[in-house]
Amino acid sequence: MFVLNLSAENWVGNQDEGDLIESPTWNQIEQAIRELDGKSKTLVTLGADDECYMSIGGGESGKYIVNITFDNVSFHNLVDPSKPDAIEKLVVGGQEGNYSARMCVNLETALLASQTFTVSGELQRSLSWEEEKELVML
Repeated sequence: MFVLNLSAENWVGNQDEGDLIESPTWNQIEQAIRELDGKSKTLVTLGADDECYMSIGGGESGKYIVNITFDNVSFHNLVDPSKPDAIEKLVVGGQEGNYSARMCVNLETALLASQTFTVSGELQRSLSWEEEKELVML
């Protein structure tokens, strides 16, 4: 498998008491994603190395944010192009944020993207991805 570790947050008050699992199985990854609730469990990160990883966040009301970076500079966001250009509030990484409704995907879509990345380290080509422009510091 391409993924070498799984980090799953578990917020207790303002402390993250989550787990880091080395060499996770797909079942462990799927379970961690399914446990996302947008309250105490708000982010799962699948790591290949320090610069290549996938993040799956949210979970409340069946809405998930998924992104991948291969170099920790440019990021690919999973999107649903059929959704309107509206704003959704989601808790990701323990903090509430405003996200484009187009970035909020359902559980099945998040799992498909995650499984492809876990096995091959690639973007699932049947899904829609948008590259986020890198931030340039002057």
